Amino acid sequence: MGEFIMKNAAVYSLIALMSIASTAAQGKRQTAGSGSPRIRTLALVPAAIDAATEYTLLPDPNGLTAGDGSALYAQAAQVLPTNLNQQQIYNWLRLPLNELPQTDAQRVIQQAQASLQQVELATRCQDCQWPAFTPGTMPAHLKEYRTLAHLLCLKARLQIARGQHDEAVGTMRTGLAMARQVGDSPTVLQGMVGIAIAAITLRQVEGMAQSEDSPNLYAALAELPRPLVDLEKPIASELNNLNSNPQYNFMVRAAMRRQLKESHARVRQLMHRLDRDIAALACIEALRHYAATHDGHLPKQLADVTDTTVPANPETKGPFGYRLEGLEAILDAPAAAGGRPEDAVRYEITLAP
Repeated sequence: MGEFIMKNAAVYSLIALMSIASTAAQGKRQTAGSGSPRIRTLALVPAAIDAATEYTLLPDPNGLTAGDGSALYAQAAQVLPTNLNQQQIYNWLRLPLNELPQTDAQRVIQQAQASLQQVELATRCQDCQWPAFTPGTMPAHLKEYRTLAHLLCLKARLQIARGQHDEAVGTMRTGLAMARQVGDSPTVLQGMVGIAIAAITLRQVEGMAQSEDSPNLYAALAELPRPLVDLEKPIASELNNLNSNPQYNFMVRAAMRRQLKESHARVRQLMHRLDRDIAALACIEALRHYAATHDGHLPKQLADVTDTTVPANPETKGPFGYRLEGLEAILDAPAAAGGRPEDAVRYEITLAP
């Protein structure tokens, strides 16, 4: 039984690291080690908030259809092409938009079109009833769901590179809806995949902010629910399964609860880190609005942004760190109390020439 407990803890550590790797995939670090914040370098295109144009990053609840999204996700996983070059797709997601091989990327997206259509249909379903957790098994298709998310991000990047911004917003909407549905699961393992899907999808907002004539997504980001991916349900489900399993005695349950408590604490940190990253992106969109309405200048301090609300850091309940150094602005989102150095993110921001 001790071996089972250790394996359980190792699984959550692995998933946490997978999520960190996903969100940091296109960034750089201050040092070669892992004890430094993630750094994003952005050349923003100024764009004013347009109240007359409404963009959303989740489907309209009033437009959802009857049906079970989980069945459609399973179909999407099953019809994924078997010859996809996963490493190539991953590398393309890290390239600057102007270096993306558009013809090759379009060919891969078209190759997986049947799967992507099933995902889009799934995100429009009112329900997503995942199978109940069976002790001793792994949730199905987790690897395929991550592949589908990478394909959606590649599609969004291609649309951004082509100036198809409305279409790119729609693709990101599908990705975030998928993240919420995958995360709303009976297992923390699958819930963490939902977190990773949301994180990599939100990275495309950074690409959009650097694209000529792209819309300002401040309002769409501000309207996203918090938490975006709620892992309290799978955490509760996992604890209930532990408490109701007749093969564990009191001492075993107590030992496993101690192991799960530490793992669940890290899971919650990543859940809240995702919401902090959304707030930071909304802050960046507020900076784009300021630059568009102030002759192409960044504010000297966040308090100078007065015609829209600059989001606070939801982890610290205080403002994001911000300073202007010449023509470059630094936006800092430190790690929350109890977090790791790599949970922090620093945006190095200039305006596109």
